[in-house]
Amino acid sequence: MSEDGHVASSRANEPEDERVAEHLQVSVARTGFERYRVTTASGAQLEFGRGEGLVQPAEMLMAALAGCMAVCVDKPLTRGGEPERFAFTVDADKLKDSAGPVRLDGLDVTFDLALTEWTRRQDPEVFVERLMDAAHERICAVSRTLEHGAAVAASAQVEITGATVEEPGGS
Repeated sequence: MSEDGHVASSRANEPEDERVAEHLQVSVARTGFERYRVTTASGAQLEFGRGEGLVQPAEMLMAALAGCMAVCVDKPLTRGGEPERFAFTVDADKLKDSAGPVRLDGLDVTFDLALTEWTRRQDPEVFVERLMDAAHERICAVSRTLEHGAAVAASAQVEITGATVEEPGGS
């Protein structure tokens, strides 16, 4: 751990000039059985979980990828023309082993775009392809995190606010 309290990365493929530019945080609270609400630092909220009408956590990850890519290409793209259709789709395979679901693999991002006009000199297909490459390889934090991996630490704080019941035969 460094003097500023951050855990030093042990990944060899990280550029040496990478540094923390911003700290992000979301909180997730249970609202019912397998139902949760995520709240961002700015106060935005989204309901998710398992069940009818809810986005599942793995789907949220896929949506985060599509959303990040969309945000990355939107501004430079719309300088050349307003889209008539602008939609991202992400497909993935959910892998399982004998213990159950383990991870997503083979994430495939597809951009469906229709433009009513194009004011740039560059061919729109070439331009969009370069935007997508730049978003995936350099700009989109979600895409880069998925591609390169990220360290994940898990911990818990537990508080018992009521009486505890001892197991029969326990000490």
